[in-house]
Amino acid sequence: MPRIKEVEFWSFLDALQRASDSGQKIEPLDKDAWKTYLKEKRMSEPMMEEFAKSRFMTFSKVIIEDDSEWSGFYMYSVDDEGALKWDP
Repeated sequence: MPRIKEVEFWSFLDALQRASDSGQKIEPLDKDAWKTYLKEKRMSEPMMEEFAKSRFMTFSKVIIEDDSEWSGFYMYSVDDEGALKWDP
């Protein structure tokens, strides 16, 4: 059963920067890639959003798609210095 877990924010930002630099980041604006990833991995964006809304005032969504432990679906808040990961 999947769960949503909190990850260390500053390490997450480092991983996000590496993914961005190497072209291994998917954002919601990349509609086809976004939908395909979530469908293939059987991840629920609405469930994750509800959890993020209860934790953060504002948040962003991102998928890191690399071969590291950071690969996955995240919601994070720079203002609240927090990040959540969908853990399948």
